[in-house]
Amino acid sequence: MRTFLTFIFIFLSLPLFAQNSTLRQGNKAYDEGKFGKAFELYEKASEKAPSEASYNSGTALYRLQDYGAASSAFENALVPAPKNKQEASLNQNALYNLGNSAYKAGDKEGAKQAMRAAILLNLKDKDAKQNLQFMLKEENAQKQSQQQKQNPQKDQDNKQDKQQNQDKQNQNKQKQDQKQQEQEKQEQKEKETSAKEEAASVLQMAQEHKQDLPKQEQRSNQIEKDW
Repeated sequence: MRTFLTFIFIFLSLPLFAQNSTLRQGNKAYDEGKFGKAFELYEKASEKAPSEASYNSGTALYRLQDYGAASSAFENALVPAPKNKQEASLNQNALYNLGNSAYKAGDKEGAKQAMRAAILLNLKDKDAKQNLQFMLKEENAQKQSQQQKQNPQKDQDNKQDKQQNQDKQNQNKQKQDQKQQEQEKQEQKEKETSAKEEAASVLQMAQEHKQDLPKQEQRSNQIEKDW
């Protein structure tokens, strides 16, 4: 028998019915909600019925919300080489509950592995399939959430890279403009120097040409008499 727990799609198999009187006392305490007492009784019965006692201890520890210890108990309950259907059924239920306990303990990967193993032992186990499907959907949702959180950071990084590239381009353009301005100033200076030199050369040539011209005879202002 499986009972619905406090979160969606996760169920727990109840303690095994047993011939051992101590186990029966533990089951009675469990049914009464006395999970601590039930655990103590299950531990006492572990010598005579180790697998059943470990399994039932796991159910009590689960109810006590000690999920890590419950996982260990269900793992200890597994029969290495089942010889009959009863032992095989115990293994399947132990794996199922191990998956639930590991999930509650925060071991999501261990929970999925245990639930898959439980399904392999009983392909008709709808609860195990439902729980595994729930875990996988939750995992996918978490991955999508992480990607959404990473994308804004990636966009921010791209924006920063783009801004840095733009700043670098602006700096290069500024340097090019400054270099061009300096070149233009140098060219203007060279033109002014050349113009001055040309003007000086023309003036010198004019002066030299003036000196080479023949001197005109000076005419007397005296009026000759006409005798």
